[in-house]
Amino acid sequence: MKMVLIAVNIAIEPQVVERLSALGLHSYTEWPRLTGVGETSGPHLDSHVWPGANAVIAVVAPDDKARALMDEIRELRKTLGREGIKAFLLPVEDIT
Repeated sequence: MKMVLIAVNIAIEPQVVERLSALGLHSYTEWPRLTGVGETSGPHLDSHVWPGANAVIAVVAPDDKARALMDEIRELRKTLGREGIKAFLLPVEDIT
């Protein structure tokens, strides 16, 4: 099992959820409104000076589906990367 942790600009979050659904990944946890600064996307600090915010989505999936999701995120980054999207693949050692 793997966890895919996705940080994404809230403006493009629906496109990530669509990709999850297309892969049959219907269970996830989302932190819907966070702030941060991306290396290429810049600040999303939810303020008048730096508008915008991010969401973080955590998905636990079998290895093959997690890798397929990473591939989908790579594709989104090619076209939407400047908006802000990044994913991390983490091992899951135990679930209770």
